[in-house]
Amino acid sequence: MKLGLKPKIRSRMLGTIQDQLVPAIFASKQLVSVIFVTKHIKLEYYTHFLAFIFTIDEINRNPDILPNVTLGYYAFDSCGYVNKAINNVMQIISGRIMQAPNYFCDKHGQVVGFIGDIGSQTTIAVAQMLNLYGYPQISYGATDSILSDRRQYPYFYRTVQGDEIQYTAILKLLKHFGCNWVGIVTTGDDSGERTLQYLTRETPKYDICIEFSIYVTKEGKYTDYINIIRKSTTEIIIICVYAMAWALNGIDMSLLKDSTGERLSRYSYKAKLNNYLKNVHYKDSTGSDIYFDEKGELPVNYDIINRIIIFDGERKEKILNQVGTFDPSLPDNQQMHIEDCKITWKNDRMPRLRCTEMCHPGFRKAIGEGYHICCYDCIPCSEGEFSNVSDSEDCSECPENEWPDQRKTKCIPKILEFLSYETDILSNVFCVTSIFSVLVTTLIIAIFISFRDTPIVKANNRNLSFVLLVSLKLSFLCVFLFIGRPLDITCMIRHISFGTTFSVALSCMLAKTVMVCIAFKATKPGSIWRNWVGLKLSNAVVLVGSSGQVLISVIWVLLSPPFQELDMHTFTGKIIVQCNEGSLLAFFCMLGYMGLLAAVSFVLAFMVRTLPDNFNEAKHITFSMLVFCSVWVCAIPAYLSSKGKNMVAVEIFATLASSLGIVSCIYLPKCYVILFRAELNTKRHLLHKSFS
Repeated sequence: MKLGLKPKIRSRMLGTIQDQLVPAIFASKQLVSVIFVTKHIKLEYYTHFLAFIFTIDEINRNPDILPNVTLGYYAFDSCGYVNKAINNVMQIISGRIMQAPNYFCDKHGQVVGFIGDIGSQTTIAVAQMLNLYGYPQISYGATDSILSDRRQYPYFYRTVQGDEIQYTAILKLLKHFGCNWVGIVTTGDDSGERTLQYLTRETPKYDICIEFSIYVTKEGKYTDYINIIRKSTTEIIIICVYAMAWALNGIDMSLLKDSTGERLSRYSYKAKLNNYLKNVHYKDSTGSDIYFDEKGELPVNYDIINRIIIFDGERKEKILNQVGTFDPSLPDNQQMHIEDCKITWKNDRMPRLRCTEMCHPGFRKAIGEGYHICCYDCIPCSEGEFSNVSDSEDCSECPENEWPDQRKTKCIPKILEFLSYETDILSNVFCVTSIFSVLVTTLIIAIFISFRDTPIVKANNRNLSFVLLVSLKLSFLCVFLFIGRPLDITCMIRHISFGTTFSVALSCMLAKTVMVCIAFKATKPGSIWRNWVGLKLSNAVVLVGSSGQVLISVIWVLLSPPFQELDMHTFTGKIIVQCNEGSLLAFFCMLGYMGLLAAVSFVLAFMVRTLPDNFNEAKHITFSMLVFCSVWVCAIPAYLSSKGKNMVAVEIFATLASSLGIVSCIYLPKCYVILFRAELNTKRHLLHKSFS
């Protein structure tokens, strides 16, 4: 199977493959024909000549074309040789008997134009000579692109288009099938050199590489050419053979309709004919428009033919199946139309079209140093990049909020990561723990209210106990501000509420410790500490201790408040929705202030831990502060080294653990005595144990 381009026939056929005849048309009152041919005539060429005779005869028989004028012709065989073609032209111009430049020695008619040749090499030589004399020339097969230069060849016309159009069609055909690896075989002359230069310049535009190129010359060895082709890896070869020719309409010399015989013999119509050919525009018998464009070429469309050869024993059958069209007059992306389903490939397999297989989407080309750009490796796109087309030169980066899918062929939204109620089991554990702690704290408050007049509640400053229990309850509830998707408002509230409630709780612990210390020092006779015993001191300690944290929080919110932040770079394929502290200095000032309150409380409680147990909370405060400090000393490094929802989980755990530590160390023993050891909750027992 072969695919080829075949021009749509617009007029009568003079030649289809190769024609060595160079006819010259002349006009006179009588028909005089002189024909020189070679001894060996190919039937193919002979049919071309017969078609030419038929066309001339049909024009002469038509009364609507050239009335009173008869067209004659001289026909010569150039045999494909430049020297012979030039010699034939000289005989036509000066006469058959003798060659005399600038003189016409024939008595019959006047030469007005030339038709031919079909080969570009001989046509160029003839055109260069005819330009000197101003004779119009029409070729029906010469496709060399140099003939499109109207400055060099102003009198030359052709009913085919130049090689460049055909090569463009071939390159687009190859591009359609994804071919990028070809060889080129061309003639070893100037025309072949121009062909190779054009293809070498144009193939990169279609992502096509040339593996080899062969100049076929008469001196070259056929076996050498075959060996080069056999050693190559490509199965696609562009062969530049001048085999495109089609119909040539009889020249409509309507400019002569009103002329007489005397005028024909008196004036030269070369210039008039050339001007007419530039502007000629008419319809042929099929209704197609016939005209020459600015390059002197007849615009045509091409049929894309699928040539199928079927061998049936000794019989060989050729089938030409049209599978598409190419129209160079249409926009670039609409010129070629191919019906792939109609194509029959040899052995039902497409030939090798590429140096390497095409890179699939999700990969990109990696060209090795010193290799053809069409020979490359395919490597996966880098992280964060994708390619959604085959044979991509480079991978594209996904938008900041998206990430490539597993095949890296498209971008998908990144996963939003935060401590969620719906997807994280840890969130449910924290919620249950927080609710349980709130219930326990509420139960303790209820017990203390119910037994507020008992000695054990009074002995431990019940007002401070209530404030401490409420602040601990609020700290448990703060956990819910850390779970769920962070917002600007929740980010702001979570840190302020966390810092304030803990500062109040620690201030209460500090006040309790200070009151225990002063109470026992005031028991000494004449002690000045008696003046400090009372509610005012404890309230002052709580107020001052809490005010420091409130001041830090207010400054923090006014100057650089916390806000929601989307971290798109820490984790691959994830967007961490988190709270940005706004000011790290303010955040660590908050933690530092809480640490200062806890440290002072711990030191004071440790100092008075040996005082009598009945009225002394110092040991319980010491243990609770030890638990508090231990939790946060471990939590802060873990907090700073973690990212995303793990950071939030560490903060929640530290909040719950330190709060539960205070509740467990201070209030659970008292609740046990109140509920299960009521005999110990008497003033006599406390005083007896104290003095014993």
